[in-house]
Amino acid sequence: MPELAEPAAAFEQFDCPTCEVPAESACRTRGGKVAPKYHTPRFTLVPQLRAELEVRTPADRGPGRAWETGPAIEPRCRRP
Repeated sequence: MPELAEPAAAFEQFDCPTCEVPAESACRTRGGKVAPKYHTPRFTLVPQLRAELEVRTPADRGPGRAWETGPAIEPRCRRP
């Protein structure tokens, strides 16, 4: 099984089924702050990381702080 360079990027390809944040965003707490770790149901969407017990949110996503809209980014892959 290939190891992913950045698990956060793999999780953020999908909407979170727990906190319902859209793709390209870190998970959030009920209070609207960036969660310190990704929600477990999101792990099931990334086959390589299904066995992980915990993946912490990277510091550059601002865990513990109120979520703010970041700059627009290009999608990773385009579907025809």
